[in-house]
Amino acid sequence: MELNRSLINEPPAWNDSVTKWLEDFPVYLRHDFLSPHSHKLHVQPGIELNLTLEGQGTFVVDNQILKQSPGQLLIFPGNMPHQVYIDPSRLYTRMVVLIDDRKLSSILPDQEAFRFPEVSCHQFKLQPDTYMSIKQLLFVMHREMRERKVGWQQMLAAGLMNLAVTIRRSMEGETEQQVGRPSARRRHGEDPIKQLCAYIDMHLHEDLTLKKMAGLFQFSPDHLIRTFKKEKGMTYHKYVLLQRIFESKRLLLQYPEMTLTDIAYQVGFASSSQFSKTFKSVNGLTPSEYRNHSSN
Repeated sequence: MELNRSLINEPPAWNDSVTKWLEDFPVYLRHDFLSPHSHKLHVQPGIELNLTLEGQGTFVVDNQILKQSPGQLLIFPGNMPHQVYIDPSRLYTRMVVLIDDRKLSSILPDQEAFRFPEVSCHQFKLQPDTYMSIKQLLFVMHREMRERKVGWQQMLAAGLMNLAVTIRRSMEGETEQQVGRPSARRRHGEDPIKQLCAYIDMHLHEDLTLKKMAGLFQFSPDHLIRTFKKEKGMTYHKYVLLQRIFESKRLLLQYPEMTLTDIAYQVGFASSSQFSKTFKSVNGLTPSEYRNHSSN
């Protein structure tokens, strides 16, 4: 998706709406359904969290350009100039949490919970169970904020602490996994196709086109096609497809509460319809039929 550089280069605007939302209570949640737009960057108080649910977005945060896809969480200070730009070919939905960290002491015993001094802007892919936990928690908090029944402030404060702990655990787990996670770089003396396959298995949710992988692992596309077919006995495209299907089977059975849309995005399909069509072509059953048949 092409970004309008003139918008990005303009001085950021102050977001009066966020300031107003945070006047009465230091936490505000939105469930956004966004369309393409031509808004310039803006700044605001506090901290912003974005959990992408559907579609593709391109976030500009200060001098970084970050692709955001379903299951990814993005955290950054509101005083960094930022904006999200939408791929017009897909519906984009997200949950947003806006936190005025200057006022957290009024509702939280430990206001340090939402301070991330090591990372000013952090983006990471959530594991399926963490994604489902955070997604469900945010919808509950959003409903509490909308309905404002007795004790809604206490429910939001409790939800915020739950969210902070879940995010910190996820960040620590991600750091621990970096040690054994394959990198997109060929290592001397190791089988390059084995390295490539290990990388694919760990990044199924990402763009894994042959051209991109050839560039990352320093192959020519033609050489990668020939070598991969020779070593794996199948085409590169078929290998990626089967790995996505194998992982989707695991998620279908291990996480019965996950929707087909969530699973589709977790394993790298562009939509639930594409996922269902491909799954049936490989297995002879739709994902729903497979899940029901296996559970019975």
